[in-house]
Amino acid sequence: MTSNKPVDKPVDKLADNLKDLVICASGTIPGYQHVNRARELESCEIVDIDWLIKKIKKHIPEDEQIKIFKREKDEDVRPKGGKRQRDPSENEGNTSKRTKDEERINLKRLIDLVDDKYPTSDGTVSVYQDDAGLIWDATLVKLDVKKQVKVLRIQLVRHDKSQMFHTWDLQYQFRSSEKSDIKAILGTLNSAKSTFAEKFKSFSGLAWEDRHALPPSKGWLFLEMHHREAPIITSEIGPLPVGVENVLKLIFTSGSLNKYVRCLNRLGRRVFLGAKVEKKKLLVGIAVLGKLMELTNPQLALGGHSKAKKRLCEIYERLILTNETLSGTNDIVRQELESLDLLLKLRDASEILRKSSQSSSLAMGQISQVLGFARMTPVEVISTEFKMLREYIEKSSSPDHPFQFKDIMGIFRLERPGEAERFTRWEKENLNSVGDRRLLWHGSVSSNFAGILSQGLRGDGIVSANGKQFVRGVFFADISTKSAGYCQEKGEALMLLCEVELGKLSAFSDQFIGRTVHRKWRDAGYIHPSFKGTKVPDVHAGTKASASLVGLYHSEYVAKSPAQIRQRYLFHVNIV
Repeated sequence: MTSNKPVDKPVDKLADNLKDLVICASGTIPGYQHVNRARELESCEIVDIDWLIKKIKKHIPEDEQIKIFKREKDEDVRPKGGKRQRDPSENEGNTSKRTKDEERINLKRLIDLVDDKYPTSDGTVSVYQDDAGLIWDATLVKLDVKKQVKVLRIQLVRHDKSQMFHTWDLQYQFRSSEKSDIKAILGTLNSAKSTFAEKFKSFSGLAWEDRHALPPSKGWLFLEMHHREAPIITSEIGPLPVGVENVLKLIFTSGSLNKYVRCLNRLGRRVFLGAKVEKKKLLVGIAVLGKLMELTNPQLALGGHSKAKKRLCEIYERLILTNETLSGTNDIVRQELESLDLLLKLRDASEILRKSSQSSSLAMGQISQVLGFARMTPVEVISTEFKMLREYIEKSSSPDHPFQFKDIMGIFRLERPGEAERFTRWEKENLNSVGDRRLLWHGSVSSNFAGILSQGLRGDGIVSANGKQFVRGVFFADISTKSAGYCQEKGEALMLLCEVELGKLSAFSDQFIGRTVHRKWRDAGYIHPSFKGTKVPDVHAGTKASASLVGLYHSEYVAKSPAQIRQRYLFHVNIV
């Protein structure tokens, strides 16, 4: 028998273990799923792998380390149950194949890292990576006397054919001619390393091994870059269910990238180069914001960095903003970072659509992976769950609204990575004030769902459905057609049904009671047992007039924090 359980998958092993810190070999990647989830954990710090190794060596005696490693090794080879023991030669073969595959993937990444301005050469050229895993590729920024952003890239490259090495650099300003230093001759690895270190120090004032430190006032600032590779369509991703594919087509054929870019431009963000989104500028902007996130993290209690923060804010303002200033607070920086990161993902998604020569289902699957979408599982039309949900959306509608439902084309359970754990954690932290949880509607234009399904509902984001500044918080309704109006389109549209904790006496929300309200609310466990304790309007009891003096026909609810929201269902509807 198949279960229709919509929620509460087992706690992910990663989320369960992210109690204190996340380790990253080369810095945190904005938008990377595990890092996003780590940032949501208030007690979790993001640290460098070198820091972790030093801590282990410092606090665990050497003899204990040997015991741990031996125990882990013994567990790896211990037979379990009555299963056939794997022949050691099989493990060796698999390990060898896996290692070769990993090496090929890593080599391709290092080849792709070579700047496209580097002169063409016979044979393969790749950025050098040392035995410790450090990639010798540095990006630095500064403002010149004319307050223009200057970018410097220094690379140590390896020529496969000659087995020789070469350090070169490229300086450029956006919207201006680029210049590079490629005069150095090919030489040994040691000579190239020496040249690289000298160049880095001459510009930054820091030794290469101290690159993460803050430079002198006139030194260039080192940025931790994360050069995402252009997405490649592969057949490894299986075809999507037809209903899910149709939802993704609706999101991306509605021009999500262009609409989002236009909104950003209206709000003073320069992201165009001609008619295209400028990827280099986005990557530099994201790296600047990443550095600011480190310096403004209140949990790290970093002090005395006001000058560095001011420099980074000025660089970002000149790079991305038009006539605005960037507040150096951690929340504002995070909002900017999320917005640019979403734009970069949408750009990658548009590249997939433009280049794809395979089936649309595979392309949509690749896009879903690139954006880190919530998992969408179709609810079976013949199930009681579907029937009850359909009844809620249809019978909680009002004829007073210009947007009405013609058909329910599909309903999908949503599981956004980390959202359930964040919700549970937030409830525990606010245990004394929780106790009014409801299933409420949220509507938005289809193109906005690229961000909603990727990053969740953000009440503090830069842009809203109509391109205006968001009011602080996320809006919900208990009348379905009221939320349908926010879809701003007739024909096919998308709506969310969310589980929202409003708090006792509206502790975590603003509630604006309309002149027409539901007569009665009931336990939502009838939709599915997992909703027991969550309230939903009793659509069979009808509505009544209220004594509210607010000028609203129907009620509105504004959740103050994304942590008190769980996306539970996505409705694909036809509106007339």
